[in-house]
Amino acid sequence: MSSPAVDPAERDPWPSAARGWTFVILFALASMASQFDRTVVNLMIEPIKTEFSLNDTQFGMLQGLAFGLFYVLACVPIGRLVDRYARTWVLGLSLVLFSLFAMGSGFARNFSQLFLTRVGVGVGEASVTPASLSMLSDLFPPERLGRPVSGFLMSAPIGQGIAFIGGGSLLHWLTGSSLLTTGWLSGLAPWQAAFVLIAAPGLLLAPVFLLLREPKRRGPGNANPLPVAEVVRVVRRRARALVPMFAGFALVSLVSYAFFIWTPALFQRVFHWTPAQVGLGFGLVLLVFGTGGVYFAGWLSDRLAQRGRLDALLTVAAFGFVGCGLFGALAPLMPTAPLALGMLGPAIFLSMMPYSCAAASIQLIVPNRARGQVTALYITVTTLVGLTIGPLIVGLLTDYVFRDPADIRYSMALVVGLAAPLMCMLVLSARPHYRELRLNPP
Repeated sequence: MSSPAVDPAERDPWPSAARGWTFVILFALASMASQFDRTVVNLMIEPIKTEFSLNDTQFGMLQGLAFGLFYVLACVPIGRLVDRYARTWVLGLSLVLFSLFAMGSGFARNFSQLFLTRVGVGVGEASVTPASLSMLSDLFPPERLGRPVSGFLMSAPIGQGIAFIGGGSLLHWLTGSSLLTTGWLSGLAPWQAAFVLIAAPGLLLAPVFLLLREPKRRGPGNANPLPVAEVVRVVRRRARALVPMFAGFALVSLVSYAFFIWTPALFQRVFHWTPAQVGLGFGLVLLVFGTGGVYFAGWLSDRLAQRGRLDALLTVAAFGFVGCGLFGALAPLMPTAPLALGMLGPAIFLSMMPYSCAAASIQLIVPNRARGQVTALYITVTTLVGLTIGPLIVGLLTDYVFRDPADIRYSMALVVGLAAPLMCMLVLSARPHYRELRLNPP
């Protein structure tokens, strides 16, 4: 198979591996900080529902619609900032804002206030991913980009796993802590105090990025920021590949958020586990199988790419996700908690495989100065479908179709079982057009 076209202006040597992987670690830490708050709240479903008299549909809105609103309003503008200005500064300032909004969630006194702070928390993930992926594409050559992107994206399941394990322990400790009666957190409920405490890592990490020198931009279109009209043309010229890719990867996001947000409720309602038990069990599954799936996808796609497969990333993503539909649909239906966790292991492994493939595949067919904006558009689309519809549709099915909180298991099984095969068909349909873009960039 032919090699992709190479920009003749690309003469500068690539940065050293040590420098590149240092950035990977820092990006991963930033991602973990943004994930921690997003994760711990899922252990707080029952106390938050009780505090504000919510049903499952409303909690799904809190975890889904709140973030979706931010992505619609701000994600693409943030992507434009990534393409125009110092990406390290965009990332550092976003961590500051994210942490302040996360802390504010602990001081919310009604549902509206909590909803607005959750909208603001979206600045973390909306900024970290486009800025990090844009810089990674300038630190590693295309045929070796899969593993660094996987290394960065492994931070999501690692951060989520640590957050579930540590968050469950934190809530348990805060329940009996004197800090809530005589300390500086006096008067707050345990779930409120947890929000305040978990904002600290982002505030500590932000100054590192503000002092960091970002890598030189590389590849076609690296000299000047592209105007919005030209970015629109970039997307249109690649629409036959990008549209099915975005649609397919949006379904991956839908499945992941359905697992991520509702699994704690499943184990608490059906198997009567405590938040600490859920945090430890599900957290370990995310740490082991989630990180394994992301890394394996990066390793396998790099191996295939080095053999000349220009569509390696899409192939690995599509075929890897098929099995997620089987294991993911069976997991909530298991009669015991250990069997459910046993099914969740391979389901999480396979559900994480497309993430590194999606992120890397977009960078390889988009000009440098449009990467941040196109990546932000990708995040906006996948988040609107995944984070807005995923949690909400599970809540709606539970509240209005099955009508029993314990029947959340059937809602989850139905959503996952239908989404996975559809994703595979969409992404496979994009492969011929993707190969053509790699060979002959417009």
